[in-house]
Amino acid sequence: MTEESKRKLASIFDESLEYPVIEREVLPEKIVCPDCGGITYEGLDLCHRCGGLLINDN
Repeated sequence: MTEESKRKLASIFDESLEYPVIEREVLPEKIVCPDCGGITYEGLDLCHRCGGLLINDN
């Protein structure tokens, strides 16, 4: 193993390096409420804007 390879390998496992913590919020898809036309989240039973029923019983 060459000296350059050893330095690169040592830098990968260097615990003194700090990396920023990245946070990402994952939200559900949005749909249009059939009652009020407002945008609400998919998977809810009721619209959070008007309270209308979102689930179709076919």
